Amino acid sequence: MSAAIAWIGLAREFAGKGRLLGSWASSGLLLLVLALMGAVAAAAVVLLPHAAKIPPVLAGAATGATALPRRRQDETAQPYVRFMTLGIALARERLVQRVHLDACTWSDRFLLGIETSAQLRVFVHDLKLYLLERHPLTAETKMINAIYADAEKAIDTALDVQTRIGEACRDGELTWRRDPTPDELFSQRQAFGTALAQCGHLLHFAYVHGRRSEMEELRVLRAKAMSNDAFHSPALPPQRRWYDRWLTRRHGAGRL
Repeated sequence: MSAAIAWIGLAREFAGKGRLLGSWASSGLLLLVLALMGAVAAAAVVLLPHAAKIPPVLAGAATGATALPRRRQDETAQPYVRFMTLGIALARERLVQRVHLDACTWSDRFLLGIETSAQLRVFVHDLKLYLLERHPLTAETKMINAIYADAEKAIDTALDVQTRIGEACRDGELTWRRDPTPDELFSQRQAFGTALAQCGHLLHFAYVHGRRSEMEELRVLRAKAMSNDAFHSPALPPQRRWYDRWLTRRHGAGRL
């Protein structure tokens, strides 16, 4: 009963913060927390009949300790709280860290296939539109637009660095081109890495606030950004002349 209630509480607490079963490590920590809570509940059931033997002075001192000032309680009582809860607080802290690392690791792996700033720009723009359609709340919309603005600024910086280095390598001639220097390569990779990190924040939002069923849709957005068709506008339809409609009607009437 204690483990079931704890699972419901953890699921509500981590809603919008990450996935409790995002990896084997987080799943193991979650089971550890539930097992410890169940053990504490079982120990309480076993020791409850002996509660009458506890001296009243000791019970009063333990109750009064909860009224200590907040800072003093955080500084002095935190180790004792961890010991009294059989490590539940420590395991829960590790679970929070693991869930955050799972989201960061997933975002980094998802962006591995994107290699140019142009692909990154297309993917992030489509991802922003995708998120705005599924999160119409005002607060979430502001957050999505703010993260996208930072990502777009980082992508513009990466494109400027790439263009400047490309022009320097050409040295004003179209027939001869030198290789970038180590410093130029470092600047280019640093700018692109910063753009990837900023775009990873938007992808992190999609991971935390999304569902597992949306993974395929995100992969479609990534494949679209990596495709060559993403950088070419579709051909315009042929323009019809003013007498095309008359010719169509005439040929149609003849066939009838």
